[in-house]
Amino acid sequence: MDVPNSDIRELWLIQSRDCTQEPLSLDYDRARFILSVHAGHGAVCHQYLTASAFCSRRAAGH
Repeated sequence: MDVPNSDIRELWLIQSRDCTQEPLSLDYDRARFILSVHAGHGAVCHQYLTASAFCSRRAAGH
Protein backbone atom coordinates (compact mmCIF):
# COMPACT_ATOMS: atom_id res chain seq x y z
CA MET A 1 0.00 0.00 0.00
CA ASP A 2 1.36 3.38 -0.94
CA VAL A 3 1.05 6.00 1.77
CA PRO A 4 -1.02 8.92 0.44
CA ASN A 5 0.06 12.45 1.23
CA SER A 6 -1.58 14.32 4.10
CA ASP A 7 -4.02 16.18 1.81
CA ILE A 8 -5.37 12.92 0.43
CA ARG A 9 -5.59 11.36 3.90
CA GLU A 10 -7.52 14.38 5.17
CA LEU A 11 -9.92 14.18 2.20
CA TRP A 12 -10.46 10.46 2.76
CA LEU A 13 -11.12 11.06 6.47
CA ILE A 14 -13.74 13.68 5.66
CA GLN A 15 -15.39 11.53 2.99
CA SER A 16 -15.51 8.44 5.20
CA ARG A 17 -16.48 9.91 8.56
CA ASP A 18 -20.13 8.79 8.43
CA CYS A 19 -20.37 5.10 9.31
CA THR A 20 -23.93 4.92 7.95
CA GLN A 21 -22.81 5.75 4.39
CA GLU A 22 -21.03 3.39 2.01
CA PRO A 23 -17.78 4.71 0.56
CA LEU A 24 -17.76 5.55 -3.13
CA SER A 25 -15.06 5.08 -5.78
CA LEU A 26 -12.93 2.64 -3.84
CA ASP A 27 -9.50 1.56 -4.90
CA TYR A 28 -7.25 -0.74 -2.90
CA ASP A 29 -5.33 2.00 -1.07
CA ARG A 30 -8.46 3.88 -0.07
CA ALA A 31 -10.20 0.68 1.05
CA ARG A 32 -7.22 -0.25 3.26
CA PHE A 33 -7.20 3.27 4.71
CA ILE A 34 -10.91 3.02 5.55
CA LEU A 35 -10.35 -0.37 7.17
CA SER A 36 -7.68 1.07 9.43
CA VAL A 37 -9.80 4.10 10.39
CA HIS A 38 -13.02 2.15 11.01
CA ALA A 39 -11.57 -1.02 12.57
CA GLY A 40 -13.53 -1.96 15.66
CA HIS A 41 -16.74 -0.17 14.71
CA GLY A 42 -18.60 -3.44 14.32
CA ALA A 43 -21.19 -4.75 11.92
CA VAL A 44 -23.13 -1.47 11.78
CA CYS A 45 -20.28 0.43 10.08
CA HIS A 46 -21.01 0.57 6.36
CA GLN A 47 -17.61 2.14 5.68
CA TYR A 48 -15.80 -0.84 7.19
CA LEU A 49 -18.07 -3.49 5.69
CA THR A 50 -17.84 -2.09 2.16
CA ALA A 51 -14.07 -1.65 2.31
CA SER A 52 -13.68 -5.15 3.74
CA ALA A 53 -15.79 -6.67 0.96
CA PHE A 54 -13.78 -4.74 -1.64
CA CYS A 55 -10.48 -6.07 -0.29
CA SER A 56 -11.87 -9.60 0.02
CA ARG A 57 -13.00 -9.63 -3.60
CA ARG A 58 -9.62 -8.34 -4.70
CA ALA A 59 -7.81 -11.01 -2.67
CA ALA A 60 -10.02 -13.69 -4.20
CA GLY A 61 -9.09 -12.49 -7.66
CA HIS A 62 -12.55 -11.35 -8.74
